Amino acid sequence: MGISRSGAVAAGILAVSEGVSLEEAIRRVVAATGQTAVKIEVLSSVRKAIGMEALEASPVPTAGHRLLVTGASGFIGSSLMTVLGQKYETLAPTSLEIDLVRNAIGLDLLVKDHAPDTVIHLANPRLYQSTESIGTALGMLKNVLDVCVENELHLIFPSSWAIYSGYKARGLRADESLPPYANETYGYTKLYCEDLIRRYHDQHGLSYTILRLSPVYGLQSDRPRFIWTFLQKALRSEEIVTHKYANGFPILDLLNVGDVPQAIAAVVERRVEGSVNIGTGVGTSTAEIARLIVEHVGSKSDISHVEIEGYASNVIMDISKAERVLDWTPKVGLKQGLESIVRGQAASRVNWRKE
Repeated sequence: MGISRSGAVAAGILAVSEGVSLEEAIRRVVAATGQTAVKIEVLSSVRKAIGMEALEASPVPTAGHRLLVTGASGFIGSSLMTVLGQKYETLAPTSLEIDLVRNAIGLDLLVKDHAPDTVIHLANPRLYQSTESIGTALGMLKNVLDVCVENELHLIFPSSWAIYSGYKARGLRADESLPPYANETYGYTKLYCEDLIRRYHDQHGLSYTILRLSPVYGLQSDRPRFIWTFLQKALRSEEIVTHKYANGFPILDLLNVGDVPQAIAAVVERRVEGSVNIGTGVGTSTAEIARLIVEHVGSKSDISHVEIEGYASNVIMDISKAERVLDWTPKVGLKQGLESIVRGQAASRVNWRKE
């Protein structure tokens, strides 16, 4: 019947004939065959067919929420774990422990062993701007969705402002009612992922929250790249060249990574369903960001610009819904966030010199 089905059937036969749990049986099958391509929905059907639902008891959850975080070692994940790890029991399997593309059954077994109630799916393909990343991201997400549906978990999925990147306004204020309109690979990826999540909600009753994050920056990330380019130029007092498009200087709603964990924590507590835009609600041009950096480091850099054909994605997030339903507002202003990057960069240069 194919590997994904025969593995599930074999586990069912083994569970009944040897009187072991279906989880133990599937572990034996995987160990014996080396095959992890067992479909969660097929295994669920086997469980019902052999009556294991009545025989097996799920672990009793501890008081409060228990979380499973994918991609916990990434930029946002590292900041998130620092905050949520102090408040909740949190599982954070690495990509070496659970291959989200090829090993959905491993994730399902982990969930059944530890009984989380919420999955925060941060994991992304490493090369997220490649065409191949679209399929990889959707494959990872589908496996996570299957596990969430099977185990009745709430999914928190960070999406992106990039789903609005196709608009050509001089300063677009995007609320949740604005129709998505992407025009680049990352935006398409997030848009397709959102659509898949909503389909699982409609067809399988998935409980979910999508957080559409504006561009996230911070000391531990090299994105957006122009911030670091401007800073390096300013530290050397070299000319900083910005771009000006047909619809003006690019305007970004930059969100400090330190504000993201609190937004996610609010979702964990409040279980708000649907989509919520997360940003600062304030747009700043790249030319103004260059000026702030030059001013802060006391640089002698001149700031100029070149004319670029085409249009920039000038998206500012309307965060009124986040304020209302999550009681969340950002705490780190752009000037403060840029100053922390400058201080961190200066400290790293001093440490490098000492070494």
